[in-house]
Amino acid sequence: MAKAIKAPYFKIETFGAVDGPGIRMVLFLQGCPYRCLYCHNPESWDPNGSDKYITPAQVIQKYKANESFYKRDGGITISGGEPLIHYDFCLEVCKLATKENINVALDTSGATFTKANINKYKKFFDYNTMWLVDIKHINKSKHKTICGINNTNELDLIKFLDTNKQRYWVRQVFVSKYTDDKNDLEKLGKFLKNLKHMEKFELLPYHTLGISKYTNLNIPYRLKGTKEPTNKQIKEAMNIIKNS
Repeated sequence: MAKAIKAPYFKIETFGAVDGPGIRMVLFLQGCPYRCLYCHNPESWDPNGSDKYITPAQVIQKYKANESFYKRDGGITISGGEPLIHYDFCLEVCKLATKENINVALDTSGATFTKANINKYKKFFDYNTMWLVDIKHINKSKHKTICGINNTNELDLIKFLDTNKQRYWVRQVFVSKYTDDKNDLEKLGKFLKNLKHMEKFELLPYHTLGISKYTNLNIPYRLKGTKEPTNKQIKEAMNIIKNS
C-alpha cells in the first residue's frame, strides 16, 4: 500500500480574512528556506519543528465542517512557512478540493520555483488553484539582505503565472528603511505594469505582532525598534507604485 501523503503544520485558522478572497480556512505548513527579517512566524522555519501532521483528506474534512462560512467566495489557503516544499501534499489538496468545487490559494514566496521544475508547477493548472506570491524586494541585493536568498525564483514564478494566464495576486510587505525607497517602489511599479493577468497587488504593512515569539524561541529579533508604518506612508507608497 502506498504511504499516505501528509504534511507537518503548526496552525490552522478557521476564519481568515486577509489570505485571499473571501473568508478562508488557512493552513500553515511547517518549514521554510527563507529567514525574512520581518517574519512573524519564526516557529515555522524548522521543517522538523512540529509534531502535528495532517493529510489532504483531513484538510477537506476540516473545511467542510465550517463550509457555510466560506462558500460564497472563500476557500482554503495553504500558507507557511513555505507550503510548496510540501509539493505532493499541496497538489493532492488541490485535486481533492477541485472535486468539491473548493478554491485553494497557495501563499508562496516562490522559493522552490525554478525553470527546471516548471512542469511540476503546471500540474496545478488543472485544478481550482490561485496564487498569492510574495515579493520580498524588487532589488536583488536588498532581497538577499531581507531573507538570505536572491529574488530570481519569485520573479520568475510571477512571470510564469502571468504568461500562463493564471489567477494570482502579488504582495509585498512595507518596512521602513527596507522596502520604502522611492526608486525601488518605482521599479516595482514598472515590473507590475508589465503583467497582463495579475488580479490584485497588496502592500502589506509591517507589524510587530510576532516579536514575542522570537523571545520565546531565543532568536534575536533583527528589526528591533522598527516602527509600524502609518496609513499615510502606505498610501504614498501605493501612489508611487501605481504612477510609475
